[in-house]
Amino acid sequence: MKLQGEIKTELFSNPDHQLAAQVKRVLQSSGYAPLAKVKVLAEEGKVCLEGEVPTYFMKQLAQTRVLPIEGVRRLTNELNVDRQY
Repeated sequence: MKLQGEIKTELFSNPDHQLAAQVKRVLQSSGYAPLAKVKVLAEEGKVCLEGEVPTYFMKQLAQTRVLPIEGVRRLTNELNVDRQY
């Protein structure tokens, strides 16, 4: 049986989880609330962004902020633009 702290340690020691957390932090620090709500998936350096944003500008901004992050080898931007957001 694993204790909660042990599970948490394993989660954060996984490189995919670390990369996803880093991407999330970058999006949250953008100053745009919709980007803070973006779902981030990471697997072996491949990052996928999912969710909704109100403009194409924010969709592009998310991509522009994520691509320079060390460890991101490929980015799939599946953000939907919902103008009624």
